[in-house]
Amino acid sequence: MVSSADRMIAGGLRGALHLVGHLPANFARELCAALARSYALFGGPRTRDARANLRLAFPEKNEAERRRILQGSFANLGRSFAELARMVALPSRAGFERVRIEGRENLEALERNQGKAGALVLTAHFGSWEFCAAALAHHGLPVSVVQHPFANAEIDRIVTGWREANGLEPLAMGRAALGIFRALSRGRYVALLLDQNASEEEGVYAPFLGIQACTRSGPAQLAMTRGAPVVPVFFFRDGRSGRHTARIGPPLEFEPEGQAREKALAINVARMNAAIEAAIRAAPEQWIWSHRRFKTRPPGAVQVYAPRRGVLRRLRHALRASDRTAPSTRE
Repeated sequence: MVSSADRMIAGGLRGALHLVGHLPANFARELCAALARSYALFGGPRTRDARANLRLAFPEKNEAERRRILQGSFANLGRSFAELARMVALPSRAGFERVRIEGRENLEALERNQGKAGALVLTAHFGSWEFCAAALAHHGLPVSVVQHPFANAEIDRIVTGWREANGLEPLAMGRAALGIFRALSRGRYVALLLDQNASEEEGVYAPFLGIQACTRSGPAQLAMTRGAPVVPVFFFRDGRSGRHTARIGPPLEFEPEGQAREKALAINVARMNAAIEAAIRAAPEQWIWSHRRFKTRPPGAVQVYAPRRGVLRRLRHALRASDRTAPSTRE
């Protein structure tokens, strides 16, 4: 059942996408950047988590430098929302031609070696990832995206809808393994956003931004058992503009399974983390720092984040609880 809170949030998202998407592109981009930068400046929800992550990743930087990265990160998020909104509201004028592909020869070399296209694509919530992934599809690359289901089913439908409308094939994470196998066999490039926290049941600990981070191990296991190449692809915004570069790297070198399977798995997960970290350190203001990347901690380790107690969070939970306890009006 979809709660009234979920419907309100989804309705607000639809309205924002429609409104922002119909504004002049440059104006919308800078308006959203200014609003998001102000949100960071005045310490909106999630900024405390972002500051904690920045202290861990950049202990050598002073507070002013970390604050600049934080505000730049939120500004990039605002610009990315404006680009996404235009893609959804005015697909014929989305501006995909502003995305330049660098390193396409790495995919062509793979295709020659394998006799067909297809690979696992390692990426992250970096740059304008939604817009640029759709741009890759617009430029003729068959892209599938493994997506984590949203708790809000209405939001899930909205996201799935805009991805499908722009040539992306969504693969639900819960049933992703079979979908990934089929997509690879059809020569598709399966995008995996591997920069978020994992539970101990689904991940292993590997270095990331100077700390042991629990990371989903399924993609590395799949690459090891199926021999699927893993290609890093990251989307870099050119300054504050609406132009982007999709940088496609050569396939990562993976340790074979061999006899020491768990050791090889840990090494390969660490290499995937290292590729993501390299992109983040090259342009730290283009990554989303507000995610609780280090929520799952090794036994005995100190927790990184303070409990969340935001007013909006409590209101949303209260509305959902009232919907669950309300008597049904159905006959």
